[in-house]
Amino acid sequence: MSTLSIIIPVLNEAQTLRRQLAALQALRRQGHQLVLVDGGSTDASVQEAQGLVDVCVSSAPGRARQMNAGAAHAVGDILLFLHIDTLLPAQAADLVTAALADGAKCWGRFDVRLDGAHPAFAVIGRAMNLRSRLTAVATGDQAIFVRRAVFEQVGGYADVPLMEDVMISKTLRRLSRPACLSMPVISSSRRWQKHGIMTTVWLMWRLRLAFFLGASPASLHAQYYRGSAMATSYRYPQARILFFAKTPVAGQVKTRLQPVLGESGALDLHQRLIRFGWQQLWRSAQAPMQLWASADGGQAFFAKLDGAPQVYQQMGCDLGARMQHATQAALADAEFVVVVGADCPSVDGAYVAQALALLAAGERVVLGPAEDGGYVLIGLRAPAAAVFRDINWGQPQVMAQTRERLRQADIAWRELPPRWDVDRPEDLYRLDALPGWRR
Repeated sequence: MSTLSIIIPVLNEAQTLRRQLAALQALRRQGHQLVLVDGGSTDASVQEAQGLVDVCVSSAPGRARQMNAGAAHAVGDILLFLHIDTLLPAQAADLVTAALADGAKCWGRFDVRLDGAHPAFAVIGRAMNLRSRLTAVATGDQAIFVRRAVFEQVGGYADVPLMEDVMISKTLRRLSRPACLSMPVISSSRRWQKHGIMTTVWLMWRLRLAFFLGASPASLHAQYYRGSAMATSYRYPQARILFFAKTPVAGQVKTRLQPVLGESGALDLHQRLIRFGWQQLWRSAQAPMQLWASADGGQAFFAKLDGAPQVYQQMGCDLGARMQHATQAALADAEFVVVVGADCPSVDGAYVAQALALLAAGERVVLGPAEDGGYVLIGLRAPAAAVFRDINWGQPQVMAQTRERLRQADIAWRELPPRWDVDRPEDLYRLDALPGWRR
């Protein structure tokens, strides 16, 4: 008998996990595998899954990316991709293996039924199932399943922030039409309940039409979050602002200022710089923001910032490697990104808006020089590893070396007016004169 690997991508789902995973334990006892892929949760998601899954792995956030990461750890003959808010029927494994047993079909999906008492949910579920049967395209809510060998053959899910289910369906239907199982999975209606039934239905149909007409998944992702009222109304919703901050630990931050301020004073200044810098960019509402911290341990502090941001972990052996990793991860979900540091209070919303406008107009790279020879901002439209390679970070030649790397890579760039950061005792006087700063 074929075995299943059930792959579940999650992000901050601690309240849902234990209940949903408990319902899958019977499948584990039958010899099937549960693979949980965490996208960087800041709640207790990983802890809640302990003992309830066979494999728990971490990956960069993004449903497609997480599902591909889970597939890499799968041992079953058949992969089943399950949203955490979707419940499988008790006989799911038997139904799936029977549907693919004769080899005529290599993939499939379940019918879906939405929970919730409103009569509209039954109509929405029937419409989703009918559309899927007519088009041979499944949605993630329908628990897509596929033979592992076939999944590997087609290269897995496209690394896109939205429409990954539509894209893989269109690829797989070239090999066979899907097995459409009439026994339904039960999917949560929380999306419709939170944002309104008609608003959500209209948004989803509009996004599918736009995708059919050629819109990019990144731009649709931005529209989805803007249109469903899940985010602030941003001027550049298709962009991301990556806010780099050292995790506030006494003795490890603002070390050049410790002879003047002491360890505790330097720590206090560092925390105030983070709060000030984050607040002025957050409230400018230029683009969605991501907070990238240098290490674990600052969650309680970061949680008090505007918007209680999710904290992403910087990864890499030096600042360049960390920025390369962060920009590459963010560009999977965005058309362009801007990186700024927490120690640059002169970089305000208007300054970042200049960079975003240039990137939106098609510039490949935008740099904001620092007065001390480094830079306070870098903006990219695509990953550019060369920009971050072989740089003497923290030295006065950083900007000059970055320009040279761009020339060597034949990449054009634009520069903004120079700005200053806080690294020397004389910078403290500038802070006192900065609008909005009260030291």
